[in-house]
Amino acid sequence: MGCTVFVTVNLIGYWIKGDLFLNAVMASFPQQVLGSIIVGIACILPSYIYRIERLTFLQQSACHFFISIGTFIVVAFSLKWIPTFSIKLTILLLLFNVLIFALVWLLFYFYSKSEVKKMKKKIIVHTDSSNNQ
Repeated sequence: MGCTVFVTVNLIGYWIKGDLFLNAVMASFPQQVLGSIIVGIACILPSYIYRIERLTFLQQSACHFFISIGTFIVVAFSLKWIPTFSIKLTILLLLFNVLIFALVWLLFYFYSKSEVKKMKKKIIVHTDSSNNQ
């Protein structure tokens, strides 16, 4: 996921600003790619928290979200994905990125909840059909 976002952002930046946009990325390309990989891993690995049954689904989801966004923020500031020359701009971009993360997280959250409902429905139907035999 991190690499996909990296490529997409740079492609759009290139279309808008041309080579000027890519000059900054190319100057530190290995670090930029590594940062994207780290963010991608930070979004994927915490999904194992959903196997901890003593936590509620909301606790699992919140933990996953905060690990992902926390890693993103550290990497984003380290690699200057979020400029710091203006406090207002920094806060605005940080809030925008948190909003994007929250939207993606919510999509996965609601998708997971709908999958759980489907599984429960199948279990009920299967249990009912077994009891009728």
